[in-house]
Amino acid sequence: MIFFDIDDTLVDSEAAHKIAVKKILEDYSLKVNPDDIFSEWIDITNRYLKLYFEKKMTLTEQRTSRIKELCKISGREIHDEEALLIYFDYHRHFLQSCVAFPETIPVLEKLKDFKLGIITNGPVSDQINKLKDNHLIRFFDPIIISEEVGFSKPQKEIFDIAAERSNRLLSECIFIGDSYELDYLGGTNAGMKTIWLDRKKSQPKPYCESIQSLHELIGYLQLK
Repeated sequence: MIFFDIDDTLVDSEAAHKIAVKKILEDYSLKVNPDDIFSEWIDITNRYLKLYFEKKMTLTEQRTSRIKELCKISGREIHDEEALLIYFDYHRHFLQSCVAFPETIPVLEKLKDFKLGIITNGPVSDQINKLKDNHLIRFFDPIIISEEVGFSKPQKEIFDIAAERSNRLLSECIFIGDSYELDYLGGTNAGMKTIWLDRKKSQPKPYCESIQSLHELIGYLQLK
């Protein structure tokens, strides 16, 4: 049983964020260069998503907080209602721009003899739309999404649920994801065989099995 993360594992979410933030800065006349603030924007996004996944704020709160900080960087203060409107524009551009990596479908097709599943953080509608829009949903069953199960990576419970729904032991499952903390450590600590998809060729982590593209998974599994 092989499980995959979605964002920046199967689908290029980082590129989609770049497109969306550039569009929002243009549409709302926010006077800042998107290239100058993109790294900070991703840090802001990850910080508030973490609080949301830890159930320390609501979905609406994390959405408005992210946008208010983005606007503050450009020297503009906005209220929650306006922030939410801007967020929905941002979100629309983001989802429209989430495109599967070129290698994704060819690799999944080579794994036809394996049972494949998804373990992902995020809202159900977003994650299902990413799979459907990129013609990926046909490959996966079960699909485990944090909003639906009430737990998020790196919590052990989300991996337990994935194993249970696939009728496998944790030790019989392989999990591939791009986040060292959420995916690799989360899956490993839960008891799954975990492979870190390190597309950015980061500093090697001790005792960490990693690949730099999904193509390498074929060799890892010794498939032709």
